[in-house]
Amino acid sequence: MDALITPEARRELEAWAVFRPRPGAWGVLVGHVRGSRFIVEKAFPAGSAAEAPRPRLLAGLDGVWPDRTIGLFAFRPGAAFLAAVRGPAWYGKLVLRFSGPGRAPVLHPFVVAFERRFTLAPVGLAPAVKEGSP
Repeated sequence: MDALITPEARRELEAWAVFRPRPGAWGVLVGHVRGSRFIVEKAFPAGSAAEAPRPRLLAGLDGVWPDRTIGLFAFRPGAAFLAAVRGPAWYGKLVLRFSGPGRAPVLHPFVVAFERRFTLAPVGLAPAVKEGSP
């Protein structure tokens, strides 16, 4: 499995990082899955460390984007966020974790997997697509 972030979604994530979000800030990834590849088309900031993503959020977003919520992203997520996403509601979803300093965060992609318990399994990051390329 791997994740491809479209140029527009990459700009949205980079713009979010410019604001230097507080540790634990998170958002939602919208896109689709083709074969074993997550294709991230949009990224929307959604919450803070004080509020972990809940399964109801996923149900609500499916009303807006049916079957298009493919995961979450977070800036230096805390234990509450990581515990919340390691559950059945987020199984098979992509989690993009940003670590490092606010000016130059490093992106780590994971998928929520289940092997006797829910875990975050690392996945690859597909090479960036140049704008205007098919």
